[in-house]
Amino acid sequence: MGKTVGIDDMAAYLPKLYVDAEELAKERNIPPSKITKGLGLEKLAIPDAHEDAATMAAMATLELMEKNDLSPKDIDFIEIATETSPDASKPISCYVQGMLEQIYGRGSFDHVGAPETKFACVGATYALIDRLAYIASGWNKAEYSIVVATDIARYRLNSSGEPTQGAAAIALLLKENPRLLAYEPEFTGFGTIDDRDFFRPVESKTAVVDGQYSIGCYLRDMRIAADAYKRNMVKLGVLKSLRESVVEKINLAAFHTPFPKMAQYAFASFLIHDWRSLPKWKKIIEKIGPEPSREGLSDVEFYISEEYKNFRRKFMKTEEFQSEYKSKIENSLIALRQIGNSYTASVWLGVESHFETRNDDLAGKRFGIGSYGSGSSAIVCSFIVQPEYKEVVKKMDLMRKLDERQRIPIDVYEDLHEGRLKLHESVIPPKNEFALVSFGNKSYDCGYRYYRYIT
Repeated sequence: MGKTVGIDDMAAYLPKLYVDAEELAKERNIPPSKITKGLGLEKLAIPDAHEDAATMAAMATLELMEKNDLSPKDIDFIEIATETSPDASKPISCYVQGMLEQIYGRGSFDHVGAPETKFACVGATYALIDRLAYIASGWNKAEYSIVVATDIARYRLNSSGEPTQGAAAIALLLKENPRLLAYEPEFTGFGTIDDRDFFRPVESKTAVVDGQYSIGCYLRDMRIAADAYKRNMVKLGVLKSLRESVVEKINLAAFHTPFPKMAQYAFASFLIHDWRSLPKWKKIIEKIGPEPSREGLSDVEFYISEEYKNFRRKFMKTEEFQSEYKSKIENSLIALRQIGNSYTASVWLGVESHFETRNDDLAGKRFGIGSYGSGSSAIVCSFIVQPEYKEVVKKMDLMRKLDERQRIPIDVYEDLHEGRLKLHESVIPPKNEFALVSFGNKSYDCGYRYYRYIT
């Protein structure tokens, strides 16, 4: 039997500004319900002028260390996952190390490993698995490692992706015998296909996305990963055969959420695929009609076809779907409706949202993760909620942070989006936080980012 490793705690950082989704819709001449109901979004988190993915990562890491009374010598690795790194060479993790040393002393983190992982929105889950494997191997030199997911989702003004924008960072504290979530490595399934559904060229500040096509890639890769996860459960005797339901072995779950409605689509497709061989499926089909034919269609073409979307829509209205959704998924979206897309951080913010908003006893429950990244890859994995989890959850404060943010008008949001505000022109001047304060302009540091902790 191998070591038990997993997530001991987590800490989220949110920008203090947000745009109201309904106000943005009206400004763009979009029916508000298309965003609030069609996408499931209420507010979009917007970084201030002095913030970037590195400052957010540093703030999340600092909070994680402070609330667990950790010192630099307790940390083995600080690994960052992002797709909005400000540098094509130097990793955000090294910038974070430098910022933390302003608090803990120069050279205090010079012993840590500090890589950066990139695979769109699934990057943090890959980083997590890598670090947990390292701890399980016994190679770690200190008790803890930290993985941070940090991203700013930014699309062109007036584009179809604009209403899904968001920003956040979340730091995960990893160790042996964790208090929060114990990883089940033997079940993990992957699904990866080289595709062009979403990407951001190096020379571009905004992403290129083929929205409907990307949804199809998400559902296809998630199915591949879920099938692998299920085969592993059968192989290890948790399920007797592939005809059994894997969803029934999962008590609650969080999916990558580019917009909240996507998590519902993903879970519905997950259930449709999982329930086909069960007696209950025949009764469901009798109510909503048969699944559409796949003949002549690729997986992506099928998943984005009007016939399949209509079938899924009818399925999502059934009592069977609603019961599973409300008990296993709904709480993960409470925070995400107020943040927007935060790429790598999204699925893990969903995890924290579950913990902060559920009142039932979760100890011993299996927590499923459906993580997706464009380009494209999915990971389906699971954790067991640990007996001590309530003590950890007491110190989580994601919901408080959501409530304390400041709403900004559309013109201010557009100034921030287009970079028209200088670093010292923040809407809320930085206080007790890391800030981007200047860019190098000499031959040896042209474009280099300088950060400082502002008291």
